[in-house]
Amino acid sequence: MTKRIPQLLGIALGLSLALGPATGLAQTRHRRPIDPAPALSYHFDNNGGAGGCSDYNCGGRCYDGHSGTDMPVPLGTTVRASADGVVIATNNGCANYGSVGNTCGGRCGNYVQLQHADGTRSIYCHMMLDSIAVSRGQNVGCGAVLGRSASSGSSSGPHLHFGWSSGGVSRDPFNGRCSGARNVWTVQNAYPASPGADCEGPPPPPPCISRVGPFGWNCAGPIAGMTCTQIAEPSDPHTWTDNYFCSDSDRQLRFSNAGPIAGMNCTQIAESSEPAAHTWTDNFLCAPTWLPYRFAWSSAGPIAGMQCINWAEPGDPHTWNDNFLCWQKDTNCLRRSGPFAWSCAGPVAGMECVALAESAEPAEHTWPDNFVCGPAGIGLRFSSAGPIADMDCTALAEGSDPHTWGDNFLCLPRGSGYTLRWSSAGPIAGANCLQIYEPSDPHTWEDNFLCWSGGPVVSDAGAPSDAAETDASSATDSGNADGGTSFDASVPTPIDGSTGADAGMRDALPPIEEVWIEEHPPIQGGCGCRAASSTHNQRAPIAIASLIALSAVASRRKQRARR
Repeated sequence: MTKRIPQLLGIALGLSLALGPATGLAQTRHRRPIDPAPALSYHFDNNGGAGGCSDYNCGGRCYDGHSGTDMPVPLGTTVRASADGVVIATNNGCANYGSVGNTCGGRCGNYVQLQHADGTRSIYCHMMLDSIAVSRGQNVGCGAVLGRSASSGSSSGPHLHFGWSSGGVSRDPFNGRCSGARNVWTVQNAYPASPGADCEGPPPPPPCISRVGPFGWNCAGPIAGMTCTQIAEPSDPHTWTDNYFCSDSDRQLRFSNAGPIAGMNCTQIAESSEPAAHTWTDNFLCAPTWLPYRFAWSSAGPIAGMQCINWAEPGDPHTWNDNFLCWQKDTNCLRRSGPFAWSCAGPVAGMECVALAESAEPAEHTWPDNFVCGPAGIGLRFSSAGPIADMDCTALAEGSDPHTWGDNFLCLPRGSGYTLRWSSAGPIAGANCLQIYEPSDPHTWEDNFLCWSGGPVVSDAGAPSDAAETDASSATDSGNADGGTSFDASVPTPIDGSTGADAGMRDALPPIEEVWIEEHPPIQGGCGCRAASSTHNQRAPIAIASLIALSAVASRRKQRARR
């Protein structure tokens, strides 16, 4: 009997390992760490130190000495916790693409390791650089986002290596003829399929993903196909690491947990029931100043008359169920910048305008009444069939609009002095820009800008020889702030209404303006000049006759004095 004791102890130890951790706690069940279900390329090798390999079903879907389960997935796939646990280790700093034998991160690359309630551990290897979304000591729930997949460390291509261990020894999480282990999955599924995605215990709370108009919200990672901004508050322990506010296009939104961002329009995001230690008083969602949306925040339900989306976080007990971000879209499309203007409701009065009409656009997008305008005589022309010959043309392209915008051009006469540029991703830094905005077109006509440099070429043909010496500050144009009539002070209006370089000039007489400027002081803010009025022209012959008469009287007096 005494000889059989070691054998019995060995059998008992084997059974304890097969049945699970010897902790006295209920075994933790796991879900698959990847969605949707991936194909499994390589399983755990169950044949010990012998050559070759054997997967849990005694098949060959493995390789010699493999200590986990490989799940090939595209670069950047979300990796989730397979069960509730505590983060006991992380590594970040390995390149996204390693190689077989690469020792970065102990060959595991960038990784997260969890310890579960039954004392077992799971590890998630070869993750993306800077994607780790959790930190050591953090409690995470089943299905929580841990990071994103890559091929860091010792890896031949993008995949997730999932490992499970008990008592410090790596083991096969699948139950089968050759694994000698009890299944640890909530749903294992038939060989060789992936396990199920259900977490252990009661069903998870309702999903917090939602879409309203152009925006979306998700408390469990970015929304596929949208541009998302992470809403992260590091001081709040209630799962504020995987919340995202998303947009159907890149509207250049930013979130700050350290006050408003300079140069942007910012909306405070606050929940009064949050403890002061969670520091929600300095959190702001910020938008570019040109974005045609007005945002508002409510912690007491939707705001009447606005579109709103619920920022739900089921893991936070501080009444986030009634918090809403709301917005209104600006339908006013009149924009002015420097000498140019844009209108989606007809030409701008007093300016030279050209229609930007794309016949392929459907009627509901209302392009027939859209106009780009400039100063009189600028010579703007638009073409929806390529550039116009012998003109300087700029392509007006919107890649997300399917209605043949690839051949649309705005043109200026050569030598105009202006250089036009186009941007479909916000204003160009350092340039003068005019927003081209059509609120009825859903194809991202919010961030398109016509930008320019230079200015009109000024011609002085026919001006007096000293015109170049005129102080430049006396020049005016149709853009005067006071709306006054502009004129060229260096070329006087002919008194008799005739034309020609010297018509109406009276070199022998003092300029009439020298007398009249004192009677009519300059307009405040103008150039200090005033054109001769019709009344002044009527008085000119009288003034000339008076001067001639005075001269004759003076001559007769001199003659009398000589006598």
